[in-house]
Amino acid sequence: MSLAEIQSQVKALPPSERVVLSAYLRHLSRCDSVSNKQSLDAAAARMEAGEKVSRAQLVRLHESLKAEGV
Repeated sequence: MSLAEIQSQVKALPPSERVVLSAYLRHLSRCDSVSNKQSLDAAAARMEAGEKVSRAQLVRLHESLKAEGV
């Protein structure tokens, strides 16, 4: 499929599907990058060192933000 054909197909998509496609393309553009791998390694190291939240804490935060309309 040519780029022009892909662009034509994308134009025909509803906005909600364009959002999903956009996120997928961003994911593809960075998933194998060195900087992304370094960032993931750093995040994993922080979590191993204890910098994380429990599921219960996350649920409380979510409920509080939802109550505020965020």
